Amino acid sequence: MSSAVRNRMQLHQQNIQSVFAEVFNHQPISRIEISRNLALNKSTVSALYRDLKDQGYVEELGEGDASNVGGRKPVLLAVNRKYGYTMNFDFGYRHLHAMQNNVTGDVLSYKQVNVKGLTLKQILPLIDAELENISTNDHSSHGLLGISFAIHGTVDHNKVTYSPFLDMSQVDLEDYYTQKFQVPVLLENEANVSAVYERDFNKANEQLSNMVTISIHRGIGAGLIIHQNLHRGIHGEAGEIGRSVSIDGNWDGEPRKVEDYCSEDAIITQIQDKKHADNMTREDVVRLFKADDQVTKSALRGFVRNVAGIIYNVANNFDPDVIFLNSPLIEALPELEPQIESFYAQMAPSIRVPIKLTKNSHYATLLGGCALVTREVLGMEDAKLNFGAQTVIL
Repeated sequence: MSSAVRNRMQLHQQNIQSVFAEVFNHQPISRIEISRNLALNKSTVSALYRDLKDQGYVEELGEGDASNVGGRKPVLLAVNRKYGYTMNFDFGYRHLHAMQNNVTGDVLSYKQVNVKGLTLKQILPLIDAELENISTNDHSSHGLLGISFAIHGTVDHNKVTYSPFLDMSQVDLEDYYTQKFQVPVLLENEANVSAVYERDFNKANEQLSNMVTISIHRGIGAGLIIHQNLHRGIHGEAGEIGRSVSIDGNWDGEPRKVEDYCSEDAIITQIQDKKHADNMTREDVVRLFKADDQVTKSALRGFVRNVAGIIYNVANNFDPDVIFLNSPLIEALPELEPQIESFYAQMAPSIRVPIKLTKNSHYATLLGGCALVTREVLGMEDAKLNFGAQTVIL
């Protein structure tokens, strides 16, 4: 193949992706608007649109309003929401979370299944049953397009390398589901997909270049968006701030890690120990706090100070445009957020990075996984796509 032919093919592919991105981000949109936005002539846009329509990616919705000077009404274009769907999973401590999304990211279904105490091999049949149930009731043209898994651990080249809460070494999830369904299967760290959620599902963030999402669940991690790209590091361990250790030298045996004293698990354990209780949950902590329990309030005051310290360190290390907190505990107790900001302000009295709370934190990992696997399916990994332009949370 000559270089001239190769260059023409590359240009055609770039242009077709640009047209599709315009439809994706601004639907409903007319060909004349796409032509104007991309500085391409109308005949080129029409030809590229026909290619997308032939592949089933886009559809015509009908006529829009005529321009002020009259003339023919433009035909409005949109992404074909019935093209296919992705299935996205998050292995929580007590529940397996499952979400079905169409190609634009709209939430079609959401379900959580109790998996506390189950091994991965015991969870797989539950995933298989959910995939089979969704498939049986699907009416899209292409069916299942891809699967994503949010992993509470580290992932390197789509393989789990560290998983402290669930033994993931029993099964190669990518191989198992690729063989079973012949679709892309993507594994990603849960803090990373939370960061992708903020980038791709929050239109207010589309002008931001650098973001950090601090994820506080059973452990603590950070998802890094640098120059609008997800930064994983060489071994997939970028952002593993929860495993940072004290450098004061006062170690007694194993060094104490950040998540050992200010993760959600650590807070629950502190309260349990002082109240001589067992099997407490986040809901118990919220209930005790609202009941003015002093043990719980004391533990959460320490939590607030420690989270402020984590924010301070992250801000100094990465200097992002904004820091998001993805924490179901803070979301359930929003009065903690201003306290965290107050402590952070005392630590950084001059330049402070804005702090925002991730909304719908239970869905963030699922939607972030949806965005990543959908991009892979569409071959649009590096395109600027705003899933939030059309997605509605159930």
